[in-house]
Amino acid sequence: MLENKSVYYVTSWDDAAVYTRALEAMNIPHAVESPGSPLDLSEGQLAIVLPHLPARTHSKVRELFQGEGERYPD
Repeated sequence: MLENKSVYYVTSWDDAAVYTRALEAMNIPHAVESPGSPLDLSEGQLAIVLPHLPARTHSKVRELFQGEGERYPD
């Protein structure tokens, strides 16, 4: 279970596996959430959820996903 959920990136099921492997290789904690979670996801979408990260690590994540994530709802 991931604590301190901060941001998320919406992706397809296929791409989620690629992102998950990349995050694991960089030792970045994350979780994958599916439709029915607190997030507004459509069928066929998953969310890669990340905790608060140090600036340098956050920069790597932005580069991986090619942009900023959405803020995780409180």
